Amino acid sequence: MSVEKTESIILSAAPYRETSCIMRLFTRSRGLVHGIAKGVRRSGKSTPTPLDRGLLLEAMLYHRPNRELHTLGALHVANFFHGIRVDITKSALRDVAIELYIKTITEPSPHPELFDLLLAFLVGLDETGTADPCAAFLMLWRCIGSYCEHTGFGIDTENHAGSGIDPRIIRIIGEGGRNVKNAARSGDLYSWGECVDATEQLLRYCRRHFDVRTAFNSMEFIRGL
Repeated sequence: MSVEKTESIILSAAPYRETSCIMRLFTRSRGLVHGIAKGVRRSGKSTPTPLDRGLLLEAMLYHRPNRELHTLGALHVANFFHGIRVDITKSALRDVAIELYIKTITEPSPHPELFDLLLAFLVGLDETGTADPCAAFLMLWRCIGSYCEHTGFGIDTENHAGSGIDPRIIRIIGEGGRNVKNAARSGDLYSWGECVDATEQLLRYCRRHFDVRTAFNSMEFIRGL
């Protein structure tokens, strides 16, 4: 058994028995990790640790080779991303990015670049103003485009015929996110319906190239907003 301090993003968390919690984590050092935090929901605990998807977590990981479920201890939430949690649109877009990771990463191998990508998206989304939801969508599109690039299915920004993606979205992705804020302020804005349609185009591209058989449940909620 090895013991190490991990920095991770919670992809999902579910109660287990009366006092514990089972989590799916995406860690910087080990990639996908399934862990159990024993006693974190114990009644009467003076400082219970709230565990929910999208939080940046620091913990001690007790890793056992050839085990699917590992033990977590000394949990500390390093960032709650309060600006995301109090905004329904930001929360919904966060869930799209998290679901992309859940559906396409299944093996416990390290991908520090993908960890940094998701963390940068959460930080940027957290700090984005709430006046224009288009800016938040732009961040998600850039995150999805970068994810595809890092995993070998990058969107061809030069020859994108047949991709099924709006050329305007491809241009934003091709700019590398440098002009996300400017695009959000310019006349090249999108209505809510256009933002949703563009997001679905990107996710259809991901489903095709990553061989994802099921629909993105997070989009059902966004369509209902």
